[in-house]
Amino acid sequence: MYYSYYWPVKYAAQKEQRVKSAPPFQDQHRFLQMTLQAIYNEREAQLFYRALEDRAITPFQKRQIRHAHDDEVKHERKLTNLYKILTGHPPHVRNPSPPEIPDFQVAVRKAFEDELEAAEMYRTMYLMTHLQWVRDLLMELMTDEFEHANRFAFIRAEL
Repeated sequence: MYYSYYWPVKYAAQKEQRVKSAPPFQDQHRFLQMTLQAIYNEREAQLFYRALEDRAITPFQKRQIRHAHDDEVKHERKLTNLYKILTGHPPHVRNPSPPEIPDFQVAVRKAFEDELEAAEMYRTMYLMTHLQWVRDLLMELMTDEFEHANRFAFIRAEL
């Protein structure tokens, strides 16, 4: 259907006004530093959850901790890939030392708090970028961390 009666020609002839696009990052250096810290934190969580799983009492607790551990492995892989894409080289992140878990209940509380901190960090990183694919990745990580916090809250409630 032809809309010449509804769309004046003078509007069609106007040049497109270019909208200034926002830069991809508010502070790319800070974003990359946070990505490196997140990779380290994910590695630390993997070690912590492996040790925590060994101390778990019930099969349910072990399954919940194993699920969080497997997600942390996935997170490390995705963050490493993100860093490689943004910089062109792999991240150089030191390996954390093995954790000590003297008390299971205290360790579960620490895991709960660490997961909430990780979610907050990913939210901060999410707000630092306008790249949709990066935001999608960070949203996935953030929701996973909230899920882990819920799992640890449930474990703690049954202790």
